[in-house]
Amino acid sequence: MKDNDHLSGLFWLAISLFVCIKSIDLKIGSFNSPGPGFLPFCGAFILGSLGIILLVKGIVSKKKGTEITLSLWKGRKLSNVIWISTSFFVYVLVLPKLGYLLATFGLLTFLFGIIEKTKIWVQVLSAIVAVVASHLIFYVWLGVRLPQGIFVF
Repeated sequence: MKDNDHLSGLFWLAISLFVCIKSIDLKIGSFNSPGPGFLPFCGAFILGSLGIILLVKGIVSKKKGTEITLSLWKGRKLSNVIWISTSFFVYVLVLPKLGYLLATFGLLTFLFGIIEKTKIWVQVLSAIVAVVASHLIFYVWLGVRLPQGIFVF
């Protein structure tokens, strides 16, 4: 493996350690009564595990003398990555103002258009189904508070 794999493994391990420490500060809680740091801690733990796997895999393959080169961006459209990353940033900014329903509908419609490039009615219908389903699951059934924005219900 390239030395970049070692560096990226160490980088993700360091990020996961930082998030784990901050999650502990938020109080992790338990499986029966999770605290606000529970989900970030679990995600960071998984990320750290993958970082360790990448680091070990790089060390083992380097000792064997094999070099595996994978081009992550080969055949990919960099413009899609930029559009998608920007759309998530905008989503976070407009979520409190527009509310969960409108902001998520707009995000999903946009993402379905960028990724799939389907007809507009398919994008809109898919976004409606996804937003309604997630609203039912999280807000109605699980009782999770979602940003209301301009809607009061």
